[in-house]
Amino acid sequence: MTGIWGSLEMKNIRKWMMAALLIFGIWIAAGGSGSAATVDTYTVRVEKGYLALRTAQAYDYRNEIGKLYTGDTVEVEEYGSGDYWYVYSSKLNKYGYVNNNYLFYSGITDDTDYTVSVQSGYLALRTEKAYDYRNEIGKLYTGDTVEVLDASDSGYWYVYSDKLNKYGYVNKDYLIAPDIISGAKYYVTGTTYYLALRNAKAYDAANEIGRLYNGDYVYVQDTSDSTYWYVYAPQLNKYGYVNRNYLK
Repeated sequence: MTGIWGSLEMKNIRKWMMAALLIFGIWIAAGGSGSAATVDTYTVRVEKGYLALRTAQAYDYRNEIGKLYTGDTVEVEEYGSGDYWYVYSSKLNKYGYVNNNYLFYSGITDDTDYTVSVQSGYLALRTEKAYDYRNEIGKLYTGDTVEVLDASDSGYWYVYSDKLNKYGYVNKDYLIAPDIISGAKYYVTGTTYYLALRNAKAYDAANEIGRLYNGDYVYVQDTSDSTYWYVYAPQLNKYGYVNRNYLK
């Protein structure tokens, strides 16, 4: 297993903070508060290979009881002051120890899917937190979605792209949070060529501001008109009107 991601200094600070929280939690339990402990979920990230789930807090091939890969998650049952935490893996249905240097907490819960929004071109999925053509491993376009796994960096977030079936870094400035996009989601269907996005409620070649195709989706903002609905189109990163008869 090679490479420790992120800042070691911040990692160590977080370890001691977690250890302090554990001690505090034990003190509360001893006082008979009856409060249920909160279980934190962490995401595995390894540069290559796998993260071993072990029966002991030591690097030894004889104590391996499972293999965890980038993107897998574990629930931390016990934080320690060293490099090993005691966790539960629902994937393996086993408890054991893992090296916490390969666990990352994003601070994001529930709605983790963000939508890509670029004015032109594409958003590069990268192997590193840097703008460099050599570290590109995929291309994401407006309307594509990614699952954010680590949002701790101020510039680049670690994500998973279901479309590309890859993990990597993207510039967070081109991601739209789930709560920013509102409205019911409808899909374009039944068009022969395309569905025009317009800046007015009328069939006119002069008011076309974009084209949507079967399978594209929009978020409906206003349904008051009997024919033209006001929508947001993530694929185009634009608002406008479309003929509602081609939405389902």
